[in-house]
Amino acid sequence: MSDIKKQPGFCYEIFKNQAYWSTRSTIGYNPCSFYEGFSNTDMTPEQAWNSPERHKIIEQVKNGKTIPGCIACYKLEENGQTSRRLQSKELYENFLKEDSIDAISSPLAIDYSVGNLCNLKCTICRPNHSSSWISDWAKLYPNEKMDHYFYRKNQYVSIEDTDYLKNIRVLHFHGGGDPLLSSDHVRLLKNVESVKGLQDVRVYYNINATNYVTQEVLDLWSRCQLVELYFSIDDVGERFEYQRTGARWNHTLETMNWFRDNMPVNHMFNINCTWGYLNFYYLDELYNWHKENFSTNRLGDPVNLIFQKCHHEYGLHHVSSNAKQILENKFKDIPDLMLLLSTLEISNKPHVEFWDSIERLDTIRNRDFKKLCPNWSKLL
Repeated sequence: MSDIKKQPGFCYEIFKNQAYWSTRSTIGYNPCSFYEGFSNTDMTPEQAWNSPERHKIIEQVKNGKTIPGCIACYKLEENGQTSRRLQSKELYENFLKEDSIDAISSPLAIDYSVGNLCNLKCTICRPNHSSSWISDWAKLYPNEKMDHYFYRKNQYVSIEDTDYLKNIRVLHFHGGGDPLLSSDHVRLLKNVESVKGLQDVRVYYNINATNYVTQEVLDLWSRCQLVELYFSIDDVGERFEYQRTGARWNHTLETMNWFRDNMPVNHMFNINCTWGYLNFYYLDELYNWHKENFSTNRLGDPVNLIFQKCHHEYGLHHVSSNAKQILENKFKDIPDLMLLLSTLEISNKPHVEFWDSIERLDTIRNRDFKKLCPNWSKLL
């Protein structure tokens, strides 16, 4: 069995994790939240864990095949970057000490995403991931029906099966939406605690850093093995507010500092930066802000700055040779940014899709990306 780990498609998440997506009375499942191509199904979590679809992926790994749905991780690794697959290797081998890949009756880890309830309408987002986006989406696409985007709490399905939760060691709460706006994460934590306790459970949250939690949540977190918060911060100042529409930079800083002051001692922080057209030119400013203002938590543990590439029309794939030279001069003392720059092709192709999209959005939001980011706009 140990030879499976040497196969090109091997990932611990395929054997130990299940991503759970609740979307208006239906549930979607796949190996992890980075996996591309999940489908909705009426299966229970237990049925999905034992489904032919999951076992087919496992057999593909055993037979030495790569997995098409795992392409995001493969691309990151090809560019010398850390992928979810590599992170899971460290998690299961070094922290959880759960490196066996023998068949298990229920998952050790769950990626948990319930609904699109969100107080922000980030530029890179869409209404299927943010309820606040609906009004703008209706302006962009007036002929599209919007009803299925509305968040209705009673139409979302939670995990209640105690047998399914008996092996849980990891819970990862993430979007669409901001998980702190819903009580679903609290309910799942309580369900796991009632089944097996939380003392050996590591909990991860991807949050937009604008919402607080109650003392009840802090107390729940204090009983976990570890709680890691990933703050979504893509830029600083006005540009942050442009990208994370609805957020205010000073309020976001206050929220992050509140978490730094009030979290139980069993915590870690990370900053997730989604990079692309909207912010690539200014990543050095974010890097320096992080270094000077939020590089550790109150206990002195490091706060990692993690870069994740944006996809779709805001995903940057090429720049001109002139732009690349200017960016090299800006980033020359920051190896992490030079690595990102090295992944871009040199091309004079126009950035048509980006400009079409951002200009349409600026029109309905009464904003001006070119005015906010003049130097970068000229390079593009």
